[in-house]
Amino acid sequence: MTFNELLQEVYAITNRPDLIPESKMAIKAATLKAHQSDFYSKDIYEQYVTLGDTAAYLWSLDYISLISNLRAFKYVRKLDPEDNPGDFITILTPEEILDTYGASKQDIAYVAGRHLEIKSSTEINTCLLAAYVNPIVQEGAYSSWVASLYPYTIVFEAARVLFKTIGYDEQSATYEKLVAEQFQLLKINATSDVAS
Repeated sequence: MTFNELLQEVYAITNRPDLIPESKMAIKAATLKAHQSDFYSKDIYEQYVTLGDTAAYLWSLDYISLISNLRAFKYVRKLDPEDNPGDFITILTPEEILDTYGASKQDIAYVAGRHLEIKSSTEINTCLLAAYVNPIVQEGAYSSWVASLYPYTIVFEAARVLFKTIGYDEQSATYEKLVAEQFQLLKINATSDVAS
């Protein structure tokens, strides 16, 4: 469903078309909640990244300027001179960058603020970066695979939030149960891309 279709469904449930800003906010929040309920492969975004003009062993990548809606990293892969994906670079926490002997590990990356610090065992200047991203929830550019494939996860959660916002606790509690059912269906159907 589109943003406007979701909005019409929320109005149909709440019978409150006068609460336009509140309903729109509830849809945006419900969309983010649905996508952030797990790490779904449908939220992975891949991008080829040129790190610099010449190859080097160390790189500091401002990932927020590349992917402003980044949620979490999935992987980084080195690219060979023909831009074919090669070895993976392991993403660690800053505390894990040293081995048991206190030496720096190779082919690793870690997050430091808005930068991904990359240390390669070979000189590189390009990589393939993959990350889980948040959906785009702005009304004019709205984009959500959950809204397309499992729209009532968003609709019921938005209605629940709106009912709670206006003090209709009984209706909010009723929709809380429906939301739980929708989230269960979402997780059953969307956490795996291949049926077993």
